Amino acid sequence: MRHEELPVIDIEPFRLGNNSAKKSVAQQVDEALCTTGFMSIVGHGISEKLIKRAREAALEFFTLDLVEKMKIANPPEHMSRGYNWVGNRSLAYTLGEETPPDLQEGFAFGPFDFDRSGYYAQPEAASFFAPNVWPKQPSNFRSIFEDYYLELSSLAQKIMCLFAVALDLPEVYFNDKTDKPTSVVRIVHYPAQDTAPLDNQLRAGAHTDYGTLTILYGDDTPGGLQVRLRNGRWIDVHPTPEALICNVGDLMARWTNDRWISNLHRVVNPPSRHASANRIAIPFFHNTNHDALIECVPSCLGTDGTAKYPPVLFSDLYLKKQTKAERKPGLTVGKLHE
Repeated sequence: MRHEELPVIDIEPFRLGNNSAKKSVAQQVDEALCTTGFMSIVGHGISEKLIKRAREAALEFFTLDLVEKMKIANPPEHMSRGYNWVGNRSLAYTLGEETPPDLQEGFAFGPFDFDRSGYYAQPEAASFFAPNVWPKQPSNFRSIFEDYYLELSSLAQKIMCLFAVALDLPEVYFNDKTDKPTSVVRIVHYPAQDTAPLDNQLRAGAHTDYGTLTILYGDDTPGGLQVRLRNGRWIDVHPTPEALICNVGDLMARWTNDRWISNLHRVVNPPSRHASANRIAIPFFHNTNHDALIECVPSCLGTDGTAKYPPVLFSDLYLKKQTKAERKPGLTVGKLHE
């Protein structure tokens, strides 16, 4: 694997700077997202202390017995809530590829502390604003991750403003499409591998993300994140200290007429000498309002004024792909842990 670095972009001048500073940062972002769809961001304002507390709480939760974790198992009628056990998901399914289940377990939660009426009570909102389920242990798990969610939500909204400037749009262009977002945090544990993986079995199969953007904390360990370049080569991602990884998802690619790349990425297995190491990743998946209409932004229309994709509601696009990631019926927890 040839070692290459993702571009490292300091977004603090955009968060705090004048219009000239904002434009300079936006140009760097546009170049990165046109090239790989990924970038490493610093100056993001998320404290190292909060990230460390979140990681420690995640590790403590995943060391619980499976029986205890299954008490908050992912409800079948709700897409991104609760615990997903090892073997419950295969991200390569989202691209139609048949593979063994991914070697990961996870916990997901979404928006909270909102008025469950009006927009939030519409039938099509049910999967996006379903109640969260929380473990009893660790006792501080919920408070830590609700803080994490709020901090990352605020950062994501700033990045959406940055995206607008990078696309030669008014800074507030995306605001009315993301003011009641359906964002999700997914806490992922890649456990130590006591036995060799099956053929074509990875910690996370090759996939693209579904929404607008992803902000990722991930342990920099062997058996980590890889991104595919335009020429088909895969590169290892090694975040610089205090950096977070940011990439765009399918919605931003669609919004930009594929000017920006929703790029394939995966999490590979560690080499055998590192197979005993655990790995934690905490992606924040920023999504639009459930009723947002996704159609090509004016600055990205083709020279003849055409768009590659017809307008689509976010909810229709997202739920279709999210459902594909779930494993086929008939697999039970017992079978997956024999």
